[in-house]
Amino acid sequence: MNINPEFQRQLYLECSQARLIGIPLLLCAVFTFSYFVDNHQLASGTAQIAMTLFLIITLLWGARQTMDSVVEEYRDRTWDTQRLSALSPWQMAWGKWLGSTIMVWYAGLLCLLVYLIASDQGRPLFWSCFYATAGAVLVQGISLLLGQISARQGHTKTGSTLLIVLLGVFIIAPWNRFASLGYFQQTAAVNWYDSRIIQQDFELISLLLALFWCSMGNFRLMSQELGIRTMPWSWLAFAGFLIIYLGGFLPGTSYPFSLMAFMVCITLSYIGVVVERNEAIRIKRLLTYLQQHNWRRSAEELPIWCVSLLLATPFSLLLSVSEHPMRNVGNSFHFYPLPVLLLLLRDVALYLFFSYGKNPQRALSLTLLWGVLLYGILPGLFTLVGQNWLAALFFPLWADSAGGALVCALLQTAVLSALLYKRWQESV
Repeated sequence: MNINPEFQRQLYLECSQARLIGIPLLLCAVFTFSYFVDNHQLASGTAQIAMTLFLIITLLWGARQTMDSVVEEYRDRTWDTQRLSALSPWQMAWGKWLGSTIMVWYAGLLCLLVYLIASDQGRPLFWSCFYATAGAVLVQGISLLLGQISARQGHTKTGSTLLIVLLGVFIIAPWNRFASLGYFQQTAAVNWYDSRIIQQDFELISLLLALFWCSMGNFRLMSQELGIRTMPWSWLAFAGFLIIYLGGFLPGTSYPFSLMAFMVCITLSYIGVVVERNEAIRIKRLLTYLQQHNWRRSAEELPIWCVSLLLATPFSLLLSVSEHPMRNVGNSFHFYPLPVLLLLLRDVALYLFFSYGKNPQRALSLTLLWGVLLYGILPGLFTLVGQNWLAALFFPLWADSAGGALVCALLQTAVLSALLYKRWQESV
């Protein structure tokens, strides 16, 4: 039987004799203590401890393992060797995803075994174990995504483990209730579009869809790392999925749906520009392919944030011609869709300006710093001294008219675009 070489390599790295013996002994000591605390029997207290240990091990330790499976390759300078292998992106992705967590699941399955033995027979044990396991796999997959993104941006230190720990804590809360019988006896329903779906079924479907899109994200990032050309169809499909999925929770009017779709596209644009490998030569290749009318190569070089931006454009036009009370928030803040779109372009230009500089690893931190100045400090200072027009110049959404906001946003976007174009020419 042929085993995935990457998965096999991870097994050799992770499965040491000390771990194989030490993990069961440590868990045995914990459950022996719970046995005595539980009145000399394996009862509900032991079952709860077993499920809690399973979640902590698979979420926190598992997330750390999947992130390090990529980051350590960059740090040890062995990633270039792996890229020259004949493994497919999917083999590389699931080999690291499951192989690096093999000891995590070794310990986790022992905890699940104790949970099954100690739980009451009347509990829906299969579904509680399935939900907890699928939630852990999802967190580990997201951690693998974050590991690839961190590594391609040059962050090879695992100081970002705190982010994974926080992510695990946020995921623990919903999955922990799956271990209780009361959750599966609920009859609550979710209103999604014109349908009423049982809450447990809806959350199960949502979990499986999240696993699917997490797998797609890992596959696409790994394809790029291995130098395989990819079309942006998956990113476009993901944006469409989020719009349709989230739109089902909104009332049946067009304005909230368009506003939600617009905000989804804006958010994905910001995420896209951060996760992409922003190289000046890539834009030059894109322009060359466009001049040659080579549309397939142009689509392969097109940054995914451009896809989200293009998708947001029709929604911004639709919102601009629609009247709704949600357009005004308070006395000074206004929602102008087209200026918001231009502010997105300004922020993207600012991020790329730093990405094309001498220290691209600091692009995100520098962009956030300038964002605080442009969105908060400078407008706030000018507002305090009574110069509202200067505040609107830096934050156009404080302007009294849509035309004024559009002019201010255009001015900022033009200045940043000119600076970006100059630096891009120097980079290529």
